[in-house]
Amino acid sequence: MRAKKNRIILFNPMPVKHPVAIPNKKTTSLQVPLVNVPLSLLALARMVRNDFDIKIFNAVVDGDYKDEIPAACENALCLAVSSMTCYQIRDGVNICAAVKERFPDLPVAWGGYHPSTEPVQTLKSPYIDIVIRGQGELTFKEVVEHLRDSKSLTGIQGVSYKHGGKIVNNPDRKFEALSVFPPIPYDMIDVERHVKSYKFGTRCIDYYTSQGCASACDFCSEPVFCKRRWSGLPPETVILELERLAKTYNIDTFMVRDSDFFLNVKRVEEICRLLIEKDLSLRLTSVNGRMEHLARMDEEVWSLLRRAGICEVFIGFESGYQEALDAMNKGAKVSHIKTCVDKCVRHGIDLRGSFMVGIPGMDTRKEVKSTLDEIHQIICAYHGRLAHLDILLSFFTPYPHTKLYEASIENGLKPLDTLEEWGDFDQFDFRAPWMPHELFELVREFRAGMPWNSGCEFDEWCGFYKGMQEKLEM
Repeated sequence: MRAKKNRIILFNPMPVKHPVAIPNKKTTSLQVPLVNVPLSLLALARMVRNDFDIKIFNAVVDGDYKDEIPAACENALCLAVSSMTCYQIRDGVNICAAVKERFPDLPVAWGGYHPSTEPVQTLKSPYIDIVIRGQGELTFKEVVEHLRDSKSLTGIQGVSYKHGGKIVNNPDRKFEALSVFPPIPYDMIDVERHVKSYKFGTRCIDYYTSQGCASACDFCSEPVFCKRRWSGLPPETVILELERLAKTYNIDTFMVRDSDFFLNVKRVEEICRLLIEKDLSLRLTSVNGRMEHLARMDEEVWSLLRRAGICEVFIGFESGYQEALDAMNKGAKVSHIKTCVDKCVRHGIDLRGSFMVGIPGMDTRKEVKSTLDEIHQIICAYHGRLAHLDILLSFFTPYPHTKLYEASIENGLKPLDTLEEWGDFDQFDFRAPWMPHELFELVREFRAGMPWNSGCEFDEWCGFYKGMQEKLEM
């Protein structure tokens, strides 16, 4: 009897076409660190590590992955790829094409945000056979077990696949509590290659305490991906894991990758109290929260955050124009921006914020002017401590099956009908049909002139901003 194949290849494609290392000129860290722990792949690997031989490739640290992955796929059970929308698709498709050329019968499975929102379109690619939708841990485990045992994928919840020339979409799988899964197995990667410096920490790695998001923003793939479900690890588990990782890998800073860390404030308070009691001297950075939640949070909780080592929050402000926030279904007010900024300043917590312009259906000039004005007000609030502020400014990117994607089509966007079209889509500087060229270039100029991009001091910034205002009034 032929031995059953047992090797699984997991691949995290490059997130950007050209690797970028843009330093924040007010700190020692990169603005958008590309060296990230492949948490989505490790979430899958933890479910099958005892029964399968797992090989993980992370494009941002594995320089020879384009040659090594096809070679590793010889006699493998399957290749599995995790992908978000845009360039990760292109890189993933290119690798899968090379693999299929050598091993046409090797099953190739995709998961992640984009395949979950576009399973049929994904499976129309000749290089992809299976899509694992949404929270993939249990689905992936069942799929690889069925592949190993040469069993049909019929009935496996949360999977779409090709069968007899047709695409089959099995029913969704219910969202499970994060606590039912084993811990993320950091020992399955070379952690040292994933350690980065970030702001005031020298040894930082990625970690998450929760999965999912309960909000319903109309520009975001998360509600489509997780169906507005959220689950967080118990506070005691979070502290034990942070302590173990810190001691094992000599980590001083954790970049928290939750979509919404602050959803359950009582849980946040307990995590903070345990961090203070343990006195681990850890920093938690880029801790994501919604501005309407953070604006309402008591001063006592904000004080607790800082004492516990939460030294930076990441807030998706998105827009300084109320009509745009309403079109996004953001559930927030522009006034929440100032409230959050004031609380960060008052409690000595660094702020990492994001804005975007180009929402379809807006008065674009008013939208741009309002948003740039709001960014300027934040810079004024941090005028004496610009190293403690970082603002990301981008152009709206439409994602599939979101309401704002449909609004984009109505406003002149050409539909993206193939996986390859999405793979070639520019997620950084997409100029929508409704965005005038002069405003597009003005936003790019404004972004380049912001202090952490240009290195300018506050007085110089104010002069630059005055010139931007004059251009907007023309």
